[in-house]
Amino acid sequence: MKRFVQLATGLFLALGSAAIVAYAMAHLAHHSLGFARSALREQALICAAILLGLVTIEFLASREK
Repeated sequence: MKRFVQLATGLFLALGSAAIVAYAMAHLAHHSLGFARSALREQALICAAILLGLVTIEFLASREK
């Protein structure tokens, strides 16, 4: 049970950090570089799907050890 709590906490912190970084990058891209919000939204969904895949692979690989 302790290992599950550690994994859940790590996953929560990683996803929270990723969300903060994604928000900051979108803010800079929209306000400083002039990208449209619709273009940023599409790319954010693609990046979120890639990150979900990578986190899932890492989670499943760590369970095999």
